[in-house]
Amino acid sequence: MLNLMPQLLSSMNRTSTRGVAGTCVLALLTISLSACCAECPPPPEDETTAPATQPVSLTAPVAMSISVKGMHCDGCEGAICGKVEKIAGVTLVKASHVSESVEVTAPPEQRTMIVEAIKRLGYTVE
Repeated sequence: MLNLMPQLLSSMNRTSTRGVAGTCVLALLTISLSACCAECPPPPEDETTAPATQPVSLTAPVAMSISVKGMHCDGCEGAICGKVEKIAGVTLVKASHVSESVEVTAPPEQRTMIVEAIKRLGYTVE
């Protein structure tokens, strides 16, 4: 990543003031994409998280902690949060690769669906 810096600086010197913002955005995007480690699972193919039929009525959300192995970085956390937050009834999702856990607030009957969504991303749920 450090070898990109001279190219980015050179590019910034050649651009107008208006183009500097675009170059900075490109630099930040490049840096953030390279921050994800090579051990992360590939992004899943486009699939729906929820089945075709959802329960008519869900019970009140409760806090639950799910132990998840295989997260290595912020990108892994984001993949899990992005997938789980789409499930009906989920009101809060926080994933941590450091503590190897996912904290979710959702109706208890959605736990199986949440666990399956995490597994489909390639992580191990204990």
